[in-house]
Amino acid sequence: MPSSAVMTIRIDPELLAALKEKARGEGRTVSAEVVRLVQQDVAGRPARTAPRRKTMGMFPNFDAPDLDELVEARRNLSRSLVASARRSGRDG
Repeated sequence: MPSSAVMTIRIDPELLAALKEKARGEGRTVSAEVVRLVQQDVAGRPARTAPRRKTMGMFPNFDAPDLDELVEARRNLSRSLVASARRSGRDG
């Protein structure tokens, strides 16, 4: 049994260009980026293992993220900033 399968799709040229740019910014091939995006969408968000803790003080009803969510958000922001800096470096 093969470790992967080949799939051919039709895609709008503008969407393909955006996908290529996103893959380049993430340091992946277009194929790897498509696989990652599909896996991310199919898998969905993992089930929470612990209930969120409510904050106290000024924002008692604020539903704060847990450490894993914060780390993931920071990682995504860092990738986005690096990609933006690379793009602006090419433009300038």
